[in-house]
Amino acid sequence: MANGIKSHIMTKIALGVLFLISLGIAVLVGLDRISLKRSIEGKTGELDNFRSEGLGNLNRERLRLERQMGSLNSVNERMSKGLFSKPVAQMPKDVGDALKFKEELYRVQKNIKDKGAPIDFQFPFWLGFERYEHDIPAPADLPVRVKQLDIIAEIIDLMLQSKIPEVSSVEFLESKVVVLEGEKDPLFRNFPVRISFECKSDNLVNFMYKLYSAGIPFRIEMIKAKTVNEDMGEKGALKVEMIIVAAVQQQEKK
Repeated sequence: MANGIKSHIMTKIALGVLFLISLGIAVLVGLDRISLKRSIEGKTGELDNFRSEGLGNLNRERLRLERQMGSLNSVNERMSKGLFSKPVAQMPKDVGDALKFKEELYRVQKNIKDKGAPIDFQFPFWLGFERYEHDIPAPADLPVRVKQLDIIAEIIDLMLQSKIPEVSSVEFLESKVVVLEGEKDPLFRNFPVRISFECKSDNLVNFMYKLYSAGIPFRIEMIKAKTVNEDMGEKGALKVEMIIVAAVQQQEKK
């Protein structure tokens, strides 16, 4: 009997110990969960702060870039207006027809001949348009040919102002459109022309200065000059070959 009572008491003690151990484990697990939850909440808050700060930085950077782009667009617009402010620096709106082009070519030839008479100015009569002596431009070529005629007329006029006495050859090279990276519409078209002439050094310097201050934005892409043999020409004369590039603004699409 005594042994039965003792065994019953020992069982209850063992169960109590197991209960206390289970309770301790449950408390520890609960504390761990609370700690983990707090840790997760803390990290989530840090991530939210980091995301907010990152988005704020990105937004500030976007605004800065937008302001810079606005400034660049403004500068580009002012430069374009300055460079291409004159009609002669723009592609023609109305090119007429091929016969009108031939008439204008004859008018330019006569004008050069009259203006150059005082210095006995010598120049290739067809001004680089020899193919149209017995032909006319195709309609698709007219805008480019009309602008090339404007360009060579301007160049020859600057030569006459600089007292250059002789042009031996004129050759139009292929014109090319210039497009900004990432854009589709052309910004302007480059019209290169190779021209050979004879003059003295002071005439050449004067002509180059006038090119850079002309109504059309010109740049000199290439220049070669050599002294003429005095037995074959005037003393101090130079034979010059240049490639002059004219930048002409494209007409805006409506």
